Amino acid sequence: MIEPLFLLMRWIQTIPIAMLMLSPFEDGELRIQRKTGCLFSLTYLLLAGVGLAVISAAASVDGQRNIAARDISLAAVLAVYLSCWAAAVRAPAVRKMLVAIIMLHYAAMLNTLSNLFAALILGERYLTEISADAGSLTFDLCLLAATALTYPLVWGFLRRILRKNLPILGDRQTYRGLGYLCVMFLLFSIVTYLPAYERQPEATITLGSLMATDMIAYYIYFQEIGAVRRQGEIARQLADYQTQYQIIISRMESVRRLRHDLRHHFHTLGTLNAQGRTEEVTAYLKEYGKVYEQLERQNFSGDPAVDSVLGYYLAQTGEEHIPMDCQINLREGHGIAHIDMTVLLGNCLENAVEAVRRLPEEERRIAVELQSVEHMVLLRVVNSCRAGPDTEGFTGWRAFPSGKKKSRVGVGLRSVTEIAAKYGGSAQFQRKDGEFTARVTLCMPPGDTEPSEQPPKAEKQ
Repeated sequence: MIEPLFLLMRWIQTIPIAMLMLSPFEDGELRIQRKTGCLFSLTYLLLAGVGLAVISAAASVDGQRNIAARDISLAAVLAVYLSCWAAAVRAPAVRKMLVAIIMLHYAAMLNTLSNLFAALILGERYLTEISADAGSLTFDLCLLAATALTYPLVWGFLRRILRKNLPILGDRQTYRGLGYLCVMFLLFSIVTYLPAYERQPEATITLGSLMATDMIAYYIYFQEIGAVRRQGEIARQLADYQTQYQIIISRMESVRRLRHDLRHHFHTLGTLNAQGRTEEVTAYLKEYGKVYEQLERQNFSGDPAVDSVLGYYLAQTGEEHIPMDCQINLREGHGIAHIDMTVLLGNCLENAVEAVRRLPEEERRIAVELQSVEHMVLLRVVNSCRAGPDTEGFTGWRAFPSGKKKSRVGVGLRSVTEIAAKYGGSAQFQRKDGEFTARVTLCMPPGDTEPSEQPPKAEKQ
């Protein structure tokens, strides 16, 4: 006689697997709150477990399981759940499919591992008990033990490795990985569908070797992902250094032009003075002073990194008729490394300029606020942008796709986030009502938080 209670115990043990399905994704990639998703999964699978237990008991014949009815019912339950899960995640479809295949493979491995445990415990009674009683308490306990042993490892893998690596994969690498994992899962399912678990130790050796092989294959695959991620990080660092290099080159070119112009100014003044045209000398010096007053106003904060970056982008936005408002109140000795400040400001402003270029001139605007407040450095960059889906609030960098590569997140925002984390701060982003806002908080290193003797400078362009 089929025992529905034991069947229910088996089906509800799929709940831990469902709880893992949201782990590889950041909060910004979820359309619903993570807690809400977990509550939905729990409720649905509890009700589905009851239904599956009733169906399995009703479809049994003389105490024997109806395998076809069991598998069809289970497939229907999984199809509904996976459809709802896919709708709740904003990630590209190929990434969701890859995560689904990994979790299905994990479920198949749990089933195989549980049967191996049960066969070792029951010995000669395994075949009779498992075949005749779909609700074997021994099997349920073995499944619970297998889940408890493997769950922490799988959770750590999904949260610490998969969540970090998936966003940097291109579509080509993701599709290739999906095909690779699908083949592995298909072969594993075929081999383990109806194996002779009662044949010991042959079954343990064969199936144990198969699972070990699959784990090695996963390890090799995600080692490849790690290599791709490291290559991406190197490319991103090179891009950051290139930005810094362009800024330095621009400033050096400005100095070279000033030195060249200065020689001509001295020559003109010398000629006018030799001819005794003192009034014209006075007028020339007055005009010359206005030019250098404008140059002096570009000394926003006294920090060479900040002044260089702002000067570079002010010149660029001026040429493209983009209004850029700067409010700078930065304390000297803030302790943020020049290269970090350059990359931070450079990425924020590069993204802002790139976004407003796509807009009509009358809609273009950029505002920059940078200030020291107690033991923190606060940066806020606001720019107009094209209409798009608004975020509910400030969120992480993964929620915003790159404007340069389809289905990729922007590496500039990731660099900003990593620099903020380096200084114990945070970086959050928001798109709302046609404006994009980057909000960054940096904590000053110890010993660099004393106020300067000179008052901070503020400038508005």
